[in-house]
Amino acid sequence: MDSAQIHIERIISTIFGEVGWIIFAAIIALTFKNTIQRVVEGIMFFFGGDYKIDDIVYINGSKKARITRKGLTKTTFYVYDTKRKLIIRNDKLPHLMLEK
Repeated sequence: MDSAQIHIERIISTIFGEVGWIIFAAIIALTFKNTIQRVVEGIMFFFGGDYKIDDIVYINGSKKARITRKGLTKTTFYVYDTKRKLIIRNDKLPHLMLEK
């Protein structure tokens, strides 16, 4: 090996050694972006004071329901019309038009 090739290998190993963890973290963050986003939205809904367990809400203005369980990733409703439970992911709640 000549000295130029050895010098290039040292530069590359130094760069990846210093910033390799940043590249790895970015790849992990992009891979789990949706999961991270759902958990953050769930935490915001879980700790937010807008809706509490046992609140009566109307889903899309027509279905009367009661919030029975709030989790970090999903919320459970009891729908009075059908007498069934409805489980919805927290990232879908803003699209439901919940009315209190």
